[in-house]
Amino acid sequence: MRVFVGIFFAWCLLVQGACSQSAESLVSKLERAKIWAAVGRLNVADGGFCTATLISPRHVLTAAHCVYDAQTGMPVSFDRFEFRAGWTDGQAEAYRKIGSIKAYPNYEYSGQVGLGRVANDLAILELVTPINHPSITPVSIAPMPARRTKVTIVSYAHDRSEKQGFHDRCEVLGEKQNAQVFSCKMDFGSSGAPVFRRDLGAPMIVSVISAKSEMSGEPISLGAPVDKNVQVLAGSEAKFSTR
Repeated sequence: MRVFVGIFFAWCLLVQGACSQSAESLVSKLERAKIWAAVGRLNVADGGFCTATLISPRHVLTAAHCVYDAQTGMPVSFDRFEFRAGWTDGQAEAYRKIGSIKAYPNYEYSGQVGLGRVANDLAILELVTPINHPSITPVSIAPMPARRTKVTIVSYAHDRSEKQGFHDRCEVLGEKQNAQVFSCKMDFGSSGAPVFRRDLGAPMIVSVISAKSEMSGEPISLGAPVDKNVQVLAGSEAKFSTR
């Protein structure tokens, strides 16, 4: 697999402005709606946004590069972030401020290039107060499915900042230097977007979108693997639902 080395990280500045029927039938529309509501917009005060996902009542998962200032290369203070669960047309199911941020131990915003950076591009944000809302279900974590399996990516983007976009015809193309490769085309603002496998019943997150790139002249997206890495990232005190 040859992946074009020019990788574009999909952080968005605000000023810039199909699954199988068998899998679908296992989960009710209401249950799916509760999971999609766990995907939200992660806003930075006077800055921009990424996509993020609630994985426990008190933890949000996103891409690590989303918590860095693109101009200075320095971490952004946690109190400048707000998570807006299920953000749609100017309203969210829940609004929460961030109490702390933890990026993956091997991630470095500066100094790393290419796929090595993508593979470690994970961060967990702890909410000041938990989200225990009947219309929102935190997303469970699952291992990456086999190559050519269909997955769904749910994201916001610079030209779709007010609504979630559903990319449900993506395929797992494989792995390169521990980074996951998907057939979907992503855009700015999609950093941190969850990649769901939907062959286990309820949608479960397997990766977080880090960047967009090209392979054989076709657009692709690159993600950091979630399974096993999330518990390392969060520490033993945090517990997440896994498959």
